[in-house]
This record gives sequence, C-alpha cells and structure tokens, in this order.
Amino acid sequence: MRAIPFVSSLGTGPGSAADDPVRLYYSRKTQEILQKYGPGPRVHFHVGLYPDGFPDTTVPQSALKRNLFDAQERIVDHAARTWGAYDTPPRRLLDIGCGLGGTSLYWAQQHGTTVTGLTIAPEHLPLVRDFARQAGVEGRVRPLLGDVHELDERAAYDAVYANESSGYLDRERLFAVVARALEPGGWFGIQEHFAARTEWRDFMDDYYRTRLGRREEYLAAAEAAGLEPVRDEDVTQSVAEFWMQSMAWNTAELDRIRSTGTAPGPGSAPGAWTAERLEQSTVAHSRFFRLWRDHAVETRLLCFRKRGSV
Repeated sequence: MRAIPFVSSLGTGPGSAADDPVRLYYSRKTQEILQKYGPGPRVHFHVGLYPDGFPDTTVPQSALKRNLFDAQERIVDHAARTWGAYDTPPRRLLDIGCGLGGTSLYWAQQHGTTVTGLTIAPEHLPLVRDFARQAGVEGRVRPLLGDVHELDERAAYDAVYANESSGYLDRERLFAVVARALEPGGWFGIQEHFAARTEWRDFMDDYYRTRLGRREEYLAAAEAAGLEPVRDEDVTQSVAEFWMQSMAWNTAELDRIRSTGTAPGPGSAPGAWTAERLEQSTVAHSRFFRLWRDHAVETRLLCFRKRGSV
C-alpha cells in the first residue's frame, strides 16, 4: 500500500515524461482508492494498525470498509502520539507523498498544523483541495505538485512526514533535502515497509513500482544528513491483519459484481474496481499477508530529529 510517489527512477522529476510508470500507476488507481477507502474527506492509501487482534471478516461490506479506514487512522494517530505530536503539535509540516490528502487532513484537523502536501499526480490536486474544503481546513492544507528531490527550502518546517512514500525515493537525497527543510530540533517521521528477506524484494517492487530499502540504509542516510534516530518501532505484527481485511473487502465486492452483473459499484466513476482487478489484488494481498506474518517484510515507524533546538 503506497502513498502517491514522486519518481519512478529515483531522480526523474514529475514533468519528465508523460508515460512515467509510477505516476501513471497511481493516477489510474485514483477511482479504486476512492471506491475502497473513500468517500472522504480523509482518504488514505496505506496499511492500518490492528493492535487488538483480528476483527470479524464475516460482516457487511460497509463494515469492512469502515474497519479499514479506522485501522489506517489508527496507525497515523499512533505514530503522531509516539513521536510527541500531541504534547508539541507541529506548526508547519511537509507531507511527502500526500496521496489524496488523508494524512495531510489528519495533521490539520487533529493538531492544527499548517500542511504542505507534495505529490507528482496533478489530477489529485483538486481532489485534495476539495477534501480540505469539506473538512473545513482549506486554509491549512496546501497541495503542491513537485519532486521532493528538487525541494530547496531552508528551515521551513518543524516536522516532515513520509507515509509509505520513501520507498520511491533516493534515500540519501531524501534525507539531505529533509535536513535542510527542517528547523533545528524538528523531526522527520517515516512509515515504511522494509525488505527483511531480500528474495521477496523484486515481487514487492514490481507490484508497487517501488524500491524497498533496508533499515540500515535509512539509518546511514540519516546519519550522513545530520539527523538523529529517536524512535524505531516495529509494527509488522499489528499490520499483517490489514491484508486479511483488505481481501475480505475485495471478496465482498467481487461477490456483489457477480451477483448483480454490474461493475463498478453504485456511484463509482469509470476506472474503479473490476472483477479482474479484484482477483489480481486478492491474490497479491494473500501473499502480502504471509510475508508480513512471517516478517519477510516489515513495517516500521521511524522518527529522526535534527540536531539543535527550535
């Protein structure tokens, strides 16, 4: 599960090619994201947290959808709490890979933060603006089209956030850019997946058009940029259930399509889930569930702090 990325080849900007495979992949997923995780205003496209076990999957599809959303919200809020955002809310935050704006809206609504959300998908800008308006935070959420590698802001933020977007980026360049953009004492929070067993990396990278890294790679890039690690939490065990819940929603939607002979669902725009895509996704997510259960892939919440005081 990925937020909207910035580059496909770790160095190519958003305007470099009309056929950029990563940008096209996520642009084409817009209606699928809205159907499965919408309608908004907070729409997420990342994994969720299930710390209390395994919710029932034999419930109505609407309940499955709500459970997915609650889990996605839960992991974002858990990260914010453990990173100290409730004690000291960030004033200005850069959301790297903001997707359809779910996390940007979270920071604005829950913590009163002024958020700049970066994306390479131009068609998502009006959606984020509309969702921010619906949520009443249009004055605090600014979606921006751009490549984070080329960002050259200095001490502009007291927090930077990357939710499942760092896998698309050159890690050394990312940490260098973030270190410049942060005020002294500011923090950089990351939610990301890591290839604990390298034989599965190609499968994951191919499915999501990404390049998963290893934890040690992030720590080395942070040290080179002058950012100190302050939090490293392994949430893999509590995340694995997300794939089971996702498969349950897929199955419910596939049953609906087969019973009614219609696709996509009521009110969905063209490009939403088809029977073929649901089958592909369900097969992939069944494999993801096993990878997360066996810790062949790990999900971690990392937090780094720039030396100095605000």
